[in-house]
Amino acid sequence: MSHSSRRRGPRVKPDPEDNTSMPDSGTVNFNIRTAPPAPSSYGGSTSYIPPDQAFYHHRSDAPTPSERITEPEPLLRELRMRPNAAAESPTNVPTDGSFFQTSFQDIGKKLKACNDTLGELQQLGVDHDVPLPELVLVGDQSAGKSSLMSGLANLDLPRSEGTCTRCPLHIRVSRSHDSSCRVSLRKAYSYQPPPSGRISEGDVTDRDPFFPWRKLPSSATHEFKTMIEHSEIEDVLRWAQIAILNDDKSHELFIPGSGALAVNIPIDRAAEAVAAKFSPNIVALEIKGPNLPDLSFYDMPGIFQNPADASDDYLVSVVRNLSKEYIQHPSAIIMCSMPMNSDAENSSTFGLIRRLGALNRTIGVLTKADLIPENGNHEQWLSIMRGQAHIAGLGYFITSRPQGKDLDELKKWEELVFVDHSLERWPATFYEFSERCGVEKLKDFLSEKLGQEFAKSLPHIKQKLRQRLNDIVEQLERLPELPDNVELEVQTSVMEFGELTRTQLKPSEFSKHFVPLPDNFRDCLLDMKPKFTLRDSSDIPVVDISDDESDAGSVAPAVNPHTPSKRRAMAPPITPSKRVRMEQTPAGTPSRSLQPEDSRASVAGSPAPRRQLFPAPFTPFSGVGRGFRTLRQVRDEIKSKTRAGVPDIITEEVYNDMCREAIEPWSGPMKAFLDHVMSLLEDMLDQALAKSFASLNKRLIFRECRKILTDYLSDRRRETAGALDLVYRLETYGLFTVNQEAFRRYQKDEQILLTRYRHQMRMQAAGYGDGRAPVPWESLTEEKRVLDEKRRENELTKLGPDSFERELEVVAYVRGYYRLAALRFADAVALHITNGMIPHIQRNLPFHLDRKLGIAGADAKSVYERLMEEDSDTAARRGTLRGEREKFVRALDSIEELERGAGSSTLSEEENDDDDDMDDVPLMSGALPAEEI
Repeated sequence: MSHSSRRRGPRVKPDPEDNTSMPDSGTVNFNIRTAPPAPSSYGGSTSYIPPDQAFYHHRSDAPTPSERITEPEPLLRELRMRPNAAAESPTNVPTDGSFFQTSFQDIGKKLKACNDTLGELQQLGVDHDVPLPELVLVGDQSAGKSSLMSGLANLDLPRSEGTCTRCPLHIRVSRSHDSSCRVSLRKAYSYQPPPSGRISEGDVTDRDPFFPWRKLPSSATHEFKTMIEHSEIEDVLRWAQIAILNDDKSHELFIPGSGALAVNIPIDRAAEAVAAKFSPNIVALEIKGPNLPDLSFYDMPGIFQNPADASDDYLVSVVRNLSKEYIQHPSAIIMCSMPMNSDAENSSTFGLIRRLGALNRTIGVLTKADLIPENGNHEQWLSIMRGQAHIAGLGYFITSRPQGKDLDELKKWEELVFVDHSLERWPATFYEFSERCGVEKLKDFLSEKLGQEFAKSLPHIKQKLRQRLNDIVEQLERLPELPDNVELEVQTSVMEFGELTRTQLKPSEFSKHFVPLPDNFRDCLLDMKPKFTLRDSSDIPVVDISDDESDAGSVAPAVNPHTPSKRRAMAPPITPSKRVRMEQTPAGTPSRSLQPEDSRASVAGSPAPRRQLFPAPFTPFSGVGRGFRTLRQVRDEIKSKTRAGVPDIITEEVYNDMCREAIEPWSGPMKAFLDHVMSLLEDMLDQALAKSFASLNKRLIFRECRKILTDYLSDRRRETAGALDLVYRLETYGLFTVNQEAFRRYQKDEQILLTRYRHQMRMQAAGYGDGRAPVPWESLTEEKRVLDEKRRENELTKLGPDSFERELEVVAYVRGYYRLAALRFADAVALHITNGMIPHIQRNLPFHLDRKLGIAGADAKSVYERLMEEDSDTAARRGTLRGEREKFVRALDSIEELERGAGSSTLSEEENDDDDDMDDVPLMSGALPAEEI
């Protein structure tokens, strides 16, 4: 065909804004163009080009690469007509030294280098920040994707059910002299299911397209396993998918041959027990070896409509959104798999691509050609291949990959069907599309197309990578820098803290805060002594009443004969002072008007004084000890524990049990005492830490020191609490003392106190006395004490002997021993704290802090750097930014290595082809001659 016969009228580049129906991704309005597209070098239809890529895809009237003509002038003139297109295109060519700005003539020779570099960039994960050209294989379930994937990778990849169908699989295949196979996991999402575990369709929204998977701040790549034998691929990929679906567990548990779960659990059972049923995270498979194509693509889970379990209905949207996510990538070349044994109109995936406006960069792959119905109407598939129906911008290919055949057999099979036309079932009407039939033709097309797209986009990619790298460097620079002398800063602060600790914990200094606490603790214990009710209902004398109106045998309390006669008819006794009615409860215990014995306790009939609460931290124990026993209860207890045949002997058990019961509440004040001391220590040491680390209080070391201090004090508290608990258990085990002199003194004091109060209670009950409490014994002079005793002896002639005299002796014994034990216990507790715990902290805390910080080890330099981070969040951010910086540096290095290799190759080409004419240069899509830049 002559050049002049191919000349077309001038085309005006359409303004994307003029076509309001065209989505941003560049969908072409195919209704405008009814004629079939012109054939390409791969047969079938050529590409439909979006307006935003017109600069690279729009063909001039130049001949195709397969044609050779002698008139270069029209070619040059056509290329110079649109000098501003580069400015409009996002993939314009900057003058930054990229070899792609000079020539695309050797792009065919550089496809391997381009595709290898592209695969490396994808492996680094920079595609999350910079759009990279990528191949994406999508399709419905049972659309032949698995067999197509195996053919593209040129490997017997697993085609068993459930293998790599629940997450995207990134396959990177590259030709190399050495064979290798590596599987890794790329995680950009974390699995965060609701507490109930139930997920509904409504949970999957535009904001949460993969619910309950949530986007992470940055992606991370985890190496999974490297293999030598390709036969291991299937198991490794299945275990990698299981690891991806168990996001809450370490991936190392699932590594075949070494992971604890992979070794001990069958793979089928592990696949059934996964936490999630689908994941947007990626399993990456990198394969290198001789005779392999240079190709990199993503295989997506197949879209489906009806899950087996109704509770999985939400997965329909999740899987669709997963394919949608990749289809919408503006740089993605989409391979849509459609089986020829099913109606093309049934393809949900093709409909999704059409709605997303991505048909212009879609390659349709018609699979299962061997299953096309015999003698059927094939017009549907012929119309598709001719570009008349279900139009895809990059045309269609046909493949046939029957089950049960290995790679060599499948290759021969496709040659038999599509080249030799030896299969009778394959209709002759498809022979015209032979150049677009077979996986080998598809691989060549994909490899070249992907390399071209990468070559065109490389200047733009490089520019974006540099911008992103500069942003990361700027963010790192904004983080606080380390001081000039980190070691000196840290050691100075640690030493200053040590000195402050030793000074503040000296007895002379610490006692300023500590002095009242042991005294308050002692007084609390003493005031918690058992308090007995000294009044009994039998104290009220009764007389017989002979009255015709009264029931026979009734009795009435006796009253004071000096009480006015009008009051005598009243049943309850009336005191001369307050005339308070004395009532008795049904159980025979005194009513609330009968006051229990207490220090300075008032007798019945006088208002009880307001009790003062203990000072903090002992306030909660202010009421402990009240109502311990009544005298009648003491009598009953003595009686119940008297041994048979041994009358009038009070057993040791009576004293022991009451003393132990009275001592038991001491654990509360003891714990409060220790807690208060620890609180004082924490405040003092925290102030010392803040003062000594004032210049570093924004750094990680300050928080580390505070945590070390908190843990250390917690350990000391636990140790001291254990020691005090031992003292407490010794006291509550039973009665014991060798300090008999003190015991007898305390017992005597209690006997006098109880006797005087008991005497006053009896006088009150009998209607004598003035209702006032006895004057404290310790305030009386010796002379007054003698007079007090004589007065009581005289009054006993009126009252008679006390029937509870023996019980009072037991109570005096119990309270005397309680006082002795309380003073002993208060001393022991305070001694453990003041002479034990505090000196230990004073001596050891500075050394403990130094050791825990790890600043004296072999790795001290890195420890100092870590401790000088501003805080844990900043440290984590610095680490993330450094990782990102390393990623982008490696990405740029990979591109520069590609450019250096291409530059040297181009130079050798120029040396060998100085006499070549421009007419001999095969221009590809988007190519520009060097002199036209």
